[in-house]
Amino acid sequence: MQHMPDAAARPPVLLFMYLGRFGALGRFTLELAEAAAATAEIDAHFLASANNDLVKAASLSGIAVRTLDTFARPTPLALIAGYRRARGQFLAQLDVVQPTAVVNLMAHIWSPLLTRVAQARGIRVLTVVHDAVAHPGDPTARLNRWLLREARHADRIVTLSRSVARSLVEQGYGTERGIDVLFHPDLRFAAPGTARKWAGDRPLRVLFLGRIMAYKGLDLLVEAVEDLRSQGLVVELGVAGSGDICTRTRSALDRIGAEVTNRWIDDDEITPLLARYDAVACAHVEASQSGVAATAFAHAMPVIAMPTGGIVEQVIDGETGVLATQVSREALGTAIARLAESPELYNAISAKLAASASTRSMGTFLRSICQAAVR
Repeated sequence: MQHMPDAAARPPVLLFMYLGRFGALGRFTLELAEAAAATAEIDAHFLASANNDLVKAASLSGIAVRTLDTFARPTPLALIAGYRRARGQFLAQLDVVQPTAVVNLMAHIWSPLLTRVAQARGIRVLTVVHDAVAHPGDPTARLNRWLLREARHADRIVTLSRSVARSLVEQGYGTERGIDVLFHPDLRFAAPGTARKWAGDRPLRVLFLGRIMAYKGLDLLVEAVEDLRSQGLVVELGVAGSGDICTRTRSALDRIGAEVTNRWIDDDEITPLLARYDAVACAHVEASQSGVAATAFAHAMPVIAMPTGGIVEQVIDGETGVLATQVSREALGTAIARLAESPELYNAISAKLAASASTRSMGTFLRSICQAAVR
């Protein structure tokens, strides 16, 4: 493994790019920019969609983010004419920054083309692949094969879990030697980062957080909580996120008195929301890795999860959370009960999360991705 350049050498110049307009990767990019601003070891520049609120948030933090015009709605005219304009802006940014490498933090509909433009100028391209296969119910699934074209020609691929790396190799998008497996860093928002204490003198409060889609298993989570209630174990449930909740699940949420906030949750709402709950549930029936789990960890919150995909690499049973033995409502209910019936287990997990935060920090991730860029 290569080491970071010493103080006498010119630090590597990296241009980090995220062209999405909304979503958790905006927060990811902002916290990465904050970590980069705190070190002199890397000359980091950030390029983001002018339509993304992270640009405004970065300026409030005193961090300069370069912008590229994308589109408000992906109409054919906006995609074609907009790309020509964006390509010109991208070339201009390359001229100014003169990066050693471009690190694309998430594929965008234009990025398979823009990254080839960078390579034509002799600039290395690292692409971070979050999903090797499309998630069931995800509206962007139809674009997955196009977005993965970027991985085929990237100089290096970065994944946030071994699960995604294996899937990419199996599908022929890369080789083990060409993929750097890193980790999903904690997303702090405004997290206090201190260990929590739960005495067990009240019901455990469990939160489902994030966009509501079929593969995230909200229905199984609600059924598991109903089962526990019928067995005499009271667990309180909250749901916060945008997306459709089917009539059956909505009725079940009403029956158990769940707190439901069915809309987009803004960044400044995250920490106050998590402060009202004890644990986060990742009831996914399929997953690559989870930004919600990374957010919970930053708040020293145990995660209750199904054993699927890269989540098993994040949620280590008894250390960062409680893992179900299989993907089913019954196993999920058993996992919830384990935590709900053991304040000692809860407090031990929270303490471990707080004590190990540096190993999952954005600064640690930044150093790792820089090593991949100069390898």
